Amino acid sequence: MANNVSDLVLDGKVAACLLQRIFTPDITLAKIRCGSCDCVSGVGSLTLHASPMGAVLKCADCESDLMRAVDTPGGLWLEMTGARYLRFSR
Repeated sequence: MANNVSDLVLDGKVAACLLQRIFTPDITLAKIRCGSCDCVSGVGSLTLHASPMGAVLKCADCESDLMRAVDTPGGLWLEMTGARYLRFSR
């Protein structure tokens, strides 16, 4: 058990390891919960609106934007403000 709060504070490398484990599985099998209507869907069943600039994934139930993905010369961008969570089953 940690003796104090400072024992629980770690650097970003620890978080990076966790995120790498999260984003390794097949994303199409992950479940996503809509922040607008609370519907839970498989990412593979979402509606995709794609353009050369990127992609917007919409809720299968209410059509709210759940995820935006863009590939730019400056990097890969993922925005998920429309989703409550993204869950990968074990």
